[in-house]
Amino acid sequence: MQNRITEILNIKHPIVQAPMSWLTDARLVAAVAEAGGLGFLAPHAGQTTNPNLNEEVIERMRNEIRKVKALTDKPFGVPFILSYDFSLIPHMVNLFIEEKVPVVLDNGSLDAEIYAEFKQAGIKIICRLPNPNLPDALKAQELGADILVLTGFDEGGTLPMKEMGSFSVLAEFVGKVDLPIMLAGGVADRKAVQAAFTLGAEGVWVGTAFIATEECRANAKVKEWITQATANDLLLFRTEPYYYRSLPTELAKKCFEMSENGATRAEIAKVMNAGTGMRLGMLEGDFENGYISLGNGISSIHKIKSVKGLIDELMG
Repeated sequence: MQNRITEILNIKHPIVQAPMSWLTDARLVAAVAEAGGLGFLAPHAGQTTNPNLNEEVIERMRNEIRKVKALTDKPFGVPFILSYDFSLIPHMVNLFIEEKVPVVLDNGSLDAEIYAEFKQAGIKIICRLPNPNLPDALKAQELGADILVLTGFDEGGTLPMKEMGSFSVLAEFVGKVDLPIMLAGGVADRKAVQAAFTLGAEGVWVGTAFIATEECRANAKVKEWITQATANDLLLFRTEPYYYRSLPTELAKKCFEMSENGATRAEIAKVMNAGTGMRLGMLEGDFENGYISLGNGISSIHKIKSVKGLIDELMG
């Protein structure tokens, strides 16, 4: 299938594997690229521990980028914000330009200077707004974003502020921006892909379905649980900045109970322990102290597939 997204990204299928913190690495991203999609490395790609120094953040990502290039000559991407320390952003920009990363992800910074640097370097920019809204979408278009990702409340990870389903979000933007649109949130099978295209999207942004693949480094127990669970099993709770959902690990149950009993978002976020909780739950399989962040598309996942098998099925 060829359209504006496949042409912009120079890929065969308009499918992007979402950056998923600890769960991505060169092997997964290269497998997505070889199967015709676009894979994203994430801030902790290929790692098992938190970095101790800012320099380590840079060098870890440089090494993982080079590993991807050794495995495939096809395009891939990296988010240009890899740390809560925003002083690192200029160094990240330089890194991606030096390493000739084909695609970068902006998670809503909409920084005109950074966009200009990437555009001058010939790097494609995908803008994914954390809370989809038309003014920011038009600003991204004006700054030179190549593709816009719209995220609905069906996604996994850090959820948007407003509880709008993915297809409702998509309907609000189609025809109002000139950028090609990718839909994120709840897309895990062929029918969801077809529905997204029917409603005006030109591509899909997929996270949860890629977790249940052979090449993903998620813990085997996590993958097995995914194939046995449905969206009805997921627990939704308030946290910073807005909401999260997880399979019912012991930590997730505690966060859910705190949310139901009126604890503040800050109190729940402290217990949730953000990135560390994800590493423990999803990478190490520690269901006592970790959580398992997934989207509502989990209901469509019944077996563990290869990356190629998944992409072929999504585009079937």
